[in-house]
Amino acid sequence: MINKERYAFVFLAILAMLDQLFAYLFSVDFTYSSLSFVSHLCFCGCLLVVSHEKSLNRILYACLCGLCVGMFFTTDWFVKMILFGLFGWLIGFFKEMIDQNHWMHFAIVFLMMFVSDLLCFFGPKLLGLLTMSFVKWFIHVEALTLIFNGVAIFILIYIITVFTRYAMIKDIRYKRMEKLKLQNIRRK
Repeated sequence: MINKERYAFVFLAILAMLDQLFAYLFSVDFTYSSLSFVSHLCFCGCLLVVSHEKSLNRILYACLCGLCVGMFFTTDWFVKMILFGLFGWLIGFFKEMIDQNHWMHFAIVFLMMFVSDLLCFFGPKLLGLLTMSFVKWFIHVEALTLIFNGVAIFILIYIITVFTRYAMIKDIRYKRMEKLKLQNIRRK
């Protein structure tokens, strides 16, 4: 039998490391004279992984993921934990829509990623920590971020679907083997 939680944790850790690799290779231009993007692979992967969990597990897994990402990869661990937990909780309201098809799954995760970015922009803006205009931020940072992460969400959905099918096949084989063992024991 497959331990899905362990593989999900490893998967999200790899995505967090890829986020940091992209942040290192393609750092954000804070002069806003050129286009930049921010990778949200771990955030989107977390939403995709926890979307089929029960409510409390979904919130706890997402908060733990946000806490780990915030502590090990960024300096805003509390904000990450709250954002991941909030969107982990919110994705549960769309469970029936997510189960319809992959397009709805993509749209919901994409919109949640965009709303998360909006919260991260307007929070400092309202507190007076950011003086840049919304249009300038959207053109120089968010546009390329949406394009990159949109493609990444499709890839993540594919990877998670393949893994889920593999785990289901493995579980069915495991149950068959257990059934055969029980039948052999009964015959003796």
